[in-house]
Amino acid sequence: MEFNKQVTLIIKSENHFIYQSEALDLYSIKYSPNFDPNDFFAIARFLMQQQQKCQEDLTLELYVDLLLKQEFKDLLGIVNQGVILKATAQEKVIFLNYNVNFGFKSEIIPDILKQYKPKDIKQRFALLITEPLYYKEYVNIMEAMHFGIYKEENEDWEVYLVIENKFPDLQGLDGIIITGSSSAAYDLSEEWKEPLFQFLREADKMKIKLFGICFGHQVLAHCLGGEAQKMNHVDRMQVGRTALSTQFKWKDQLINNLNVYQIHGDYVAQLPKNTEVIMSARHCENYAFQSDHILGVQFHPEFNALMLLHIFRNSSDPLRDVYIKDCQESFKDGYDHQQIIWEFTINFLKNK
Repeated sequence: MEFNKQVTLIIKSENHFIYQSEALDLYSIKYSPNFDPNDFFAIARFLMQQQQKCQEDLTLELYVDLLLKQEFKDLLGIVNQGVILKATAQEKVIFLNYNVNFGFKSEIIPDILKQYKPKDIKQRFALLITEPLYYKEYVNIMEAMHFGIYKEENEDWEVYLVIENKFPDLQGLDGIIITGSSSAAYDLSEEWKEPLFQFLREADKMKIKLFGICFGHQVLAHCLGGEAQKMNHVDRMQVGRTALSTQFKWKDQLINNLNVYQIHGDYVAQLPKNTEVIMSARHCENYAFQSDHILGVQFHPEFNALMLLHIFRNSSDPLRDVYIKDCQESFKDGYDHQQIIWEFTINFLKNK
């Protein structure tokens, strides 16, 4: 028997990403760095396990299979619509309305929710989705991947499918994220590219924070005086986890090799105006660049092993099996630096 249930999760991010609700009669979920790239994926996995009675210890391969199912995509869409009531480095409170056939009774939740009162002044951000393959089927997953990292309390986030030439009003906008895409930044035969270029140039003039991921990184370079090109100096796309050369500082520690997740066949050959390189890879010198209000990164902060394997398991690329092997081999060495990456990108985007 299905019924409407308000599910409240208190999420504490510790060294091992433990999501707890010890003080309340709520569910506890554990976050796996190997599986869940952000809060929303961890919650969706938890709900999926409750519904489908899956085993507690999922293998990466089984998790990828589950992600391909329509039920799991629907879960991500529902989680994406959750309201973040509180978001700090240590804790998140996410409120969901969800139709479930399991649940719990709690008389204290209504009283708990009363303590979360929105502030009068909110920051306003926009997520520009640029992936044609995600245009219809995977919009919810795109939103969940980014919102699980970047959306915090007392923020208004707007989502725009730029393929439809839809863009936010720049007045009063605090920051913009441009997503990755299978399209090429230098291919202007697609009609939606030039309006995107013009929009980003206007945002640049207004000094609005611009954060480009992979394709977004290349677009920012290409439309602001730099150049993106096909990566002809390697024999195939660069995928999996790779270590970047950087002088990146995090909590008074110098990170000489930052481990990131990548999937790309194009790169920034020439930097845009008034920017400098901050990270480099063996196959790509301009792997990340920055100015006072622009940040471009070739890697995907929102991806991890789960998402990369999911992409290739769902791919028709003739090198599909080669890329899966490349990914699996890359996951064997090094550490996951997602927390460091998230803190760095959030601090830039939100002037923290």
